[in-house]
Amino acid sequence: MPAKPKLRGYAMELPGLVTVDPANEELAVRLAEMGGDAFLEELWTVELLSALPVGSRGADRERFLSRAIIMNDIVVGAPYQAVYCLEDASALAVAYLKSDLEGLTWAHLEEKADRILMEEVLSEEEAAALAVQLERMAPISVFDWEEREQKEGDFIHFVMLAVDATKRGTGRFRKLMTPFFDYADEHGIPCYLETYSDSLQALYEHVGFEVCHVFESPDFAITERAMVRKPQK
Repeated sequence: MPAKPKLRGYAMELPGLVTVDPANEELAVRLAEMGGDAFLEELWTVELLSALPVGSRGADRERFLSRAIIMNDIVVGAPYQAVYCLEDASALAVAYLKSDLEGLTWAHLEEKADRILMEEVLSEEEAAALAVQLERMAPISVFDWEEREQKEGDFIHFVMLAVDATKRGTGRFRKLMTPFFDYADEHGIPCYLETYSDSLQALYEHVGFEVCHVFESPDFAITERAMVRKPQK
């Protein structure tokens, strides 16, 4: 991961979490591997990778690409203090405070991550196929809705969350999320995320999120559920 110095102090200092340094390539790779493996279960990732050319299909290539997708999110997010993990790297959050993006939006950073994927990771045939699939999936890939909803004021947006498969059911998820919630409640700001999974929707509802928008497409069986956790007094 290329080093990029932080331009100023950042607001969210979260007790109990490691803020991933842009220059810590070893930790970034470890987290990308864990997160990428977890996201092979994510229905959005499954739909995207289903468009791979026949010669690129298979568990090894799909795992490599899922890890690359997460790695690119880490690469573009870490310079803005948008990548956090537990001290043992068993849980990962790519999440940002809007004001920490210094006037940018996550959509801007995601475009950069997509360019890295298309230009540096994928073959020409893979890039062409996934570009078409991404365009088809646009109606269920609405990741800037929170910007429209929260035109003024700060918020936290969880871009992705992952817990090591071998550590699930051990309280890692709550341990990861609690510092974010404490910060949000203290500052009176909402938290946003998206999911495609019934089980994850139930998990997020259990910790205070509620569905506020559903994005659908007749071309796909999966639906995007946009969720908000309002600050709690």
